[in-house]
Amino acid sequence: MQEFELHEQLLWLQEESTSSFEGESLISEMNPSDVAQLMDDLVGCLVEAPENVLQKGAMDALFSFIKNFNILDAHIVANLADIIVDRIKSFVTLTAKDLGSDSQQNQFDSFHKPVIEMYAFLIHWMIDVGEMRYREEKSKEITKAPAGGKGKSKAKASSQPHVLEWESIRARLLEAVGLSLKLDIHRIIISSSERDLYVSMILKSVCLVLEDKDAIKNANTKNAAFAILGLAAKKFDTGPTKSVQMRVIQLIKEEHLAEPVAEFLKKVSDALEYPELLDGVLRESKNWDYSDDDSKQSKAFAKFVVKLSDISSERVLKNMVNLQSHMDSDAYVVRMAMLEVFANLIHNQLSTNASEAAFSQMISFFNILEERFADKSSYVRSKLLQILIKLAERRDIGVTDIPLEHWKPIVALTIGRLHDKASVVRKNAVKLLTRLVESSPFLAIESDKGKQSLAHFESKRNELKKILKEKFPENYGENPEEMDDEEEAESPSKTAEPNEPQNDAAVAAPGTPQELISLRRFLKYYSDGIRFLRQIKTAMPIICELLASNTKTEVIECMRFLSVAFRYEMDLAKEGTKAMIHKIWEKDTSGLEDEGSIRDNLLKCYFIIYMDPRSDGIRSKQEIIATNLIGLIQEMNLAEITSLEQVLGSMILKSMIPDGVIDILWSVFASKRKESTPGRRRGALAILSMFGKAKKEIVAKHVDALLNDLILAKYACVTLQQLGPSKRQKGVLPEVHVRRQMNDPLFTRLCQLMLLPTKSYNWFGFAEQAINTIYLLSEHPDALCAHVIHVYSERIFDETNTVDSVAEKLNANLNLDESDAEDGHVAPAAEGADAAASEEPRLSQAFGQSVANDSNFRDAFELSKLCFLVGHIGIRQIAHLEAIEQEWKRQKQASSEPKAQKGAATDELEQVTGTAEDEFTDAVAYVREMELLFGQKSLLALFGPMISAICRSNLHFNAPILQVMAVLALCKLMCISSKYCDENLQLLFTILEKSNNAVIRSNVIIGLGDMAVSFNSLIDQNISYLYNRLADSDHTVKKNTLMVLTHLILNGMVKVKGQISEMAKCLEDEDSRVSDLAKLFFTELSTKENAIYNNLPDIISNLSHKDTGVDEEQFRSIMKFLFEFLKKEKQNESIIEKLCSRFKNSGDPRLWRDVSYCISLVSFTSEKSVKKLMEALPLYQDKLHEPLVFKYIHDVILKAKKLPKMDKQLMEDYESKLLQCREKCIENEESIQKADASKKKMSGKLRKKDESHEDDDIAEDFEALDLE
Repeated sequence: MQEFELHEQLLWLQEESTSSFEGESLISEMNPSDVAQLMDDLVGCLVEAPENVLQKGAMDALFSFIKNFNILDAHIVANLADIIVDRIKSFVTLTAKDLGSDSQQNQFDSFHKPVIEMYAFLIHWMIDVGEMRYREEKSKEITKAPAGGKGKSKAKASSQPHVLEWESIRARLLEAVGLSLKLDIHRIIISSSERDLYVSMILKSVCLVLEDKDAIKNANTKNAAFAILGLAAKKFDTGPTKSVQMRVIQLIKEEHLAEPVAEFLKKVSDALEYPELLDGVLRESKNWDYSDDDSKQSKAFAKFVVKLSDISSERVLKNMVNLQSHMDSDAYVVRMAMLEVFANLIHNQLSTNASEAAFSQMISFFNILEERFADKSSYVRSKLLQILIKLAERRDIGVTDIPLEHWKPIVALTIGRLHDKASVVRKNAVKLLTRLVESSPFLAIESDKGKQSLAHFESKRNELKKILKEKFPENYGENPEEMDDEEEAESPSKTAEPNEPQNDAAVAAPGTPQELISLRRFLKYYSDGIRFLRQIKTAMPIICELLASNTKTEVIECMRFLSVAFRYEMDLAKEGTKAMIHKIWEKDTSGLEDEGSIRDNLLKCYFIIYMDPRSDGIRSKQEIIATNLIGLIQEMNLAEITSLEQVLGSMILKSMIPDGVIDILWSVFASKRKESTPGRRRGALAILSMFGKAKKEIVAKHVDALLNDLILAKYACVTLQQLGPSKRQKGVLPEVHVRRQMNDPLFTRLCQLMLLPTKSYNWFGFAEQAINTIYLLSEHPDALCAHVIHVYSERIFDETNTVDSVAEKLNANLNLDESDAEDGHVAPAAEGADAAASEEPRLSQAFGQSVANDSNFRDAFELSKLCFLVGHIGIRQIAHLEAIEQEWKRQKQASSEPKAQKGAATDELEQVTGTAEDEFTDAVAYVREMELLFGQKSLLALFGPMISAICRSNLHFNAPILQVMAVLALCKLMCISSKYCDENLQLLFTILEKSNNAVIRSNVIIGLGDMAVSFNSLIDQNISYLYNRLADSDHTVKKNTLMVLTHLILNGMVKVKGQISEMAKCLEDEDSRVSDLAKLFFTELSTKENAIYNNLPDIISNLSHKDTGVDEEQFRSIMKFLFEFLKKEKQNESIIEKLCSRFKNSGDPRLWRDVSYCISLVSFTSEKSVKKLMEALPLYQDKLHEPLVFKYIHDVILKAKKLPKMDKQLMEDYESKLLQCREKCIENEESIQKADASKKKMSGKLRKKDESHEDDDIAEDFEALDLE
């Protein structure tokens, strides 16, 4: 037997293991059969008796195999591990029996100790070299494996017999050596130093294995390693050194081990009944400091403490005094982890504990959480909100983990985070508010039916107060806990006096004390609910603003919140759902599976709100849906209705409309019962029209039910238009559309309604849609419309009348004074024909009731209708010609496809002579330009001069409705022919400048925009007339002008000129609609290369000018917005030069201040731009006495100093030079001021002297006169 000293062997292993030793077998020089024979001899030796491991031959063979481990075949390694594991297990079993007997201590020390140590040493050494070989082979596999083929290469490698299966081997080695620790090692290894060395050696092997990330994924390896650590901690870590605890602390610093170590500590604490290890680790943790630089260690600790607080919350709660200091850690990851720790403790321990101590501790934890709303890191603020979302979730018992006492501050702080600069914080704030609404404690009373309406809660509270006052007059008095915030301020004036006389009913109905307690509780419940609902109400406008966010997830959360709030009938929720409907136009169509696109989420929200209503027990689900949709469209404006059309069309295409809803809508429209009001029927028809646009068969089946009366005829026409051709897609031939014959009953009915004698202003809106319908569906729409014009002409004119005679006759008969003629409130707005097609009562009032009832008024009204018909039929005739051209091209292309194999000669001939398609296009253009308004056989040609004559003779034709319709018709006719446009353009500009009617001005502006599209050259040279209307006194005119110019400029129809400064002024307009449109215009203009940059100098010049400019405050606001679009470094350098040159030869201090302010807005991101400013110092050094000029330029220096790549010395020199120049400039200015003052003083003295001389001369003259 060889002697074995563990300490000496470990030293040898550390220092001389690579050198040869006496008795070594040179494995590298042996053939495989000899190596196998050596292994067989070793196995035979150890099988005889495990203690034979100390024999020299066996020891030499074992050392030789392990030393040459890297070159051993996989089966030799497996055999070596098997024999070592088997023999140590056998010897451990033998030792356990001996320890159980009354053997002598010396026997254990001399016999068992060296054998146990020898086997442990062999396993330690084998793990050391095995891990090294395994990691080298794994790194080689990773480098050789192709991209994306790691899994395949690993599977292939594991199937090869010669590959080392080290993962299973090391697990068995650890399990075997772990068995030795279960023995009474204190009796085997008596010396504490030797025992510590033995345990330390084993722990070192365990830690080496755990360093590998794959080891922790192997359950056997993980369990064996942590079992060794647990036994070592309980049996050998009782001294002051705490070696096991220190090793556990080192393991915590590895990110992949953080959570497994937490699970291990939990197991040691519970299964081994040794919580001291967990407590010791947490006690040490209070001395650990982390910063953002220690990202790996801080993340590891964060994972550890979060996991531990989740699985062992009771122990962590007892050690919170050691952890709480990490709440102020410099590492934001640690602060985030501590927030999760607090949440886990609240959820797992405190919220379910009914003791007062637990409640007070939970309150203190919530106080700490609320402080983190102001954390400097957005990640921490976001994590806090996520944690509160979990805490706000209802438990099985129906309550949340948030105590009612903290409900109000948490809601208030969350609403404050809606203004956070970080999008992720805002998103989670909205998400938390959604969860708070869903988990609200104010949904407890079933009689409320889930309503969280502020009005409902206030009415309930008032009822309770009334009952309380009647039944308990002596106890009536408002407890501050039962009042909301507004009542608390007014409570002294509201509280009833105890001795106040009560009515008989109150005295006659006393209540019991228990009833008093119950009433008080209900009163507090509703008062707290009112406070909560008022808080949510303040958040609604902010969330509606966040719908405009550029962050997709933020928008989605806002939509979800609004849909939830709507379901609970919360205040302003309906307005929010109407605001979010515009997100249907978002281009985003992609999204994660759990997230979806914005459009998809909008459709889901609207389905939840309107297509999945709560049952009221009276009506069917389909009836409720139909009623909700009708009510929705009646409350919406034009823009919202347009978006709703897109939403409902998308929903019906996705089969999201429940069956039966469409049938109920048709029945509502066709109903004649009293409850089916015109507004309700009109709403049902509008919804059906939206469905019909997506699916034409919905309208096609019910054509006969339409056009029953004039009131609904307009909306019926809109519905019928859905039967027309679908919108043509770019690059695709238009679909075949079969038009109806002229004698179709549909057109007969439309013409009858248009010819119906009526004074209703509803006629104009109906006539517009009727003409649109005829031109979309009829085979010969021009013939039908010509018939209508003929009938109206016969009503108004006879053969002997000329236009002038008719004008004189109307002037003589119409009793309309000048004020009526220039009344600016004829129609509500310029929206096509709808400008005069609003409700009749309001317009009748605008014209005056006496005028509306006058028989003479019918003549002017009929003439207005004729003007409207002529104008709108003319504009629709153009569209009809274009439709004919498209249909001709479609047919030609369809017929030419079989002949596509023609020879090249034909193609060359077409290139020289032109194609039939070109000839057809030219013919259509000629008809439009010369025939429609100037052809001898054209009906419209007869009315062109009449329309212009009515517009010129506004004193003769002074009825406001006539002027509105005549000007509208003139604009439409001018869009047909450039010749007619050129002849009447100056007339139109005169009307635009001189008319006092805002409706007319709006119509002209919109008409000019259309003319600019068709006849660009005519309008471009007179574009100043449009820009002038940006200063119009009427906000609607101004808004329309801005919209028209935006369209023309962004689409390249007119060039951007110096007048763009007028659009810049609109950025500060008092009307938010105008200012928002202006911001949108410049934002879109910035996408065109250098557009803002090229026009910025002109804008600055005009806005700084004393005559055409704005005040300084508005100038700064406008410039701050515009300079944000200058992103390029070259643009910044160039604009600095241009701005500095403005100082030269300028004596206006206002201009100095404006220019210097603009310089301060430039992004000085490089030394080049700063040097440009420094080089221009001579241009502005004499202006530095002006305080604001110096301040703005000095601010540039301060900002540039903070840039990391800026030359600090350069900036210091520039700053000192600037200060010197300023001092000199101030001295010069003071000298100039003194000189000016003395000059004024001297000139004053001279003036007085001259005056005295003049007085003397006058006196002498008088004396001379006296002498004479």
